[in-house]
Amino acid sequence: MNINKNILGTCMILVLSLAIISCKKDINGCTDANADNYNDKANVDDGSCSFHAHLNPWYDTETRDSLLANNVASVSVYIEGEVFTNILPASVLWSSAPECSTSAIGNWISMQGVKSKSISLLVRALDGSNVVVREWNESMTVESGTCYLYKITW
Repeated sequence: MNINKNILGTCMILVLSLAIISCKKDINGCTDANADNYNDKANVDDGSCSFHAHLNPWYDTETRDSLLANNVASVSVYIEGEVFTNILPASVLWSSAPECSTSAIGNWISMQGVKSKSISLLVRALDGSNVVVREWNESMTVESGTCYLYKITW
């Protein structure tokens, strides 16, 4: 009888231990390992994942010379109507396409929780009085975790 009670007691302790161990607490967060805000402790995806892509606008020496010849003092790049970056043709010169890296800080496009996004891009060449000399409009689709070079051509 004592052996049966010991076996029964051991079995009850084992069952209770397994029940306690298997009761995981829900931890809300981003469970997508490719997201900027991935939480490796989260076990319930709460829809908070954020993603980004990179965009590096640039121009070659021929376009730079045309910008300067047309008295362009700055080139402003807008995404969805918001200033993304400003480039000063008199100060910036690329002899070839710049490096495009997804690990670089800056030039991020926020994806607002999606992995693919269509964006509207506006480039304005401005003179010293901030008068528009020329504009470029384009739509493009960007994917999270990807770096894009956008060549401005005069």
